[in-house]
Amino acid sequence: MSTSLQPRPCAALLGGLLLVALGNTHATDGEQVYTGTLGKQTIVMGLTLSDEDAPARYFYQRHHLDIPLFAGKLGKTHLELVEGVDESAPRPVITLDRQANGSWQGIWRGTDGKTLPLSLHPATPTPPASDAVPYLHKLYRDDPYGYLRLADLKLQAGRKQTVMGYHLQWWQQPAAKLAMFEITDGYPEAERQRINAILRNRLWQETDAYFECMGSAHSADLADFEQTVTPELFTPHLISVTVHTDYYCGGAHPDFGTAGINLDAHTGQPIALEDLLWLGKGKAPHVISLAEDATQTPDSAAMDALSAYHETTLAPWLVAQFGRIYPKQMAPTQDDDCSYDDPSLWAYPNWYLTAKGVYFGPSFPRAARACEANDDWSVLPWALVRQHPGPLRDAIPNAHPQAPSNTR
Repeated sequence: MSTSLQPRPCAALLGGLLLVALGNTHATDGEQVYTGTLGKQTIVMGLTLSDEDAPARYFYQRHHLDIPLFAGKLGKTHLELVEGVDESAPRPVITLDRQANGSWQGIWRGTDGKTLPLSLHPATPTPPASDAVPYLHKLYRDDPYGYLRLADLKLQAGRKQTVMGYHLQWWQQPAAKLAMFEITDGYPEAERQRINAILRNRLWQETDAYFECMGSAHSADLADFEQTVTPELFTPHLISVTVHTDYYCGGAHPDFGTAGINLDAHTGQPIALEDLLWLGKGKAPHVISLAEDATQTPDSAAMDALSAYHETTLAPWLVAQFGRIYPKQMAPTQDDDCSYDDPSLWAYPNWYLTAKGVYFGPSFPRAARACEANDDWSVLPWALVRQHPGPLRDAIPNAHPQAPSNTR
């Protein structure tokens, strides 16, 4: 699976977090992409001959899951690649010889001695349809290997749901076991189309993140990527959705994260926290992070100004407000790592919108990440937000809307 200015490297994804860490990972520098057959099965292979540590990866088109290949012998015209990561056991070996026309021909040899012919030629992916989501166009342009991994996947219609009076149709990506909804009524058609385009795009981003995670762990048996999408708030002006992801993509520890998708219902565009809550002077800077919109490049000067605002103004103010509203939760502790009275924990919060107000999630160091599962008590009431409005002051609810009710 979100995630604004927060410097944590792996987002959960997630949501936006892992999305930044993995879902926006493009092809390795110098990777050459080939399609072909291994035996009778269609495969896609990426070769990065300049990287002896990770020279290649491939997937069977019907499975979409990366299989890592490591260097036996690397040369300009002859390759020997070892499949898999378990060095304690025999592993399949691939030998390839480069042909004059730029293709590769060779043999896959299994641990039992069985051999299969392997034929590769430079990939020429079919462009995505003109109405495909922007993320697929981006992959086609920047990461042909990743694009080919998703190109033949289809979405399946899932359950229908009514939340806060708005009707939703869920769509599932079966290969990745992920889902996202579309809004079928409750907003004007033009607004629904813009909103649903953002949500569909996010589903494909998360699907790419899923497969990147599986590949990063070097084994689908070792990796884990489970995601929950929750509609949090629908009003005539605002939409907020959370994407919570529990994941293990290799490394020392599993991780988790929650990302907010916060949209202007009229434009379908992501909103910044400062659009709703602004404690500074003058015009609020507007920076959309890569987690929220991967098509934008944040302005470095605006990022610096906003970071300073978050650290010197927003974080201390949140500590003061939460100390007054939630004194028990904010009370300093001596023997518990979960001390929420440190302003640095609130400088780059995960945030999303709820019926009661704006939820802020603190950002703890890796060793204390469990403290971020704080039962969602850290909500700034709408009445207090209205006292410090940003440019979208008219979108701030006067009183909390109907609490979410989920009916099928």
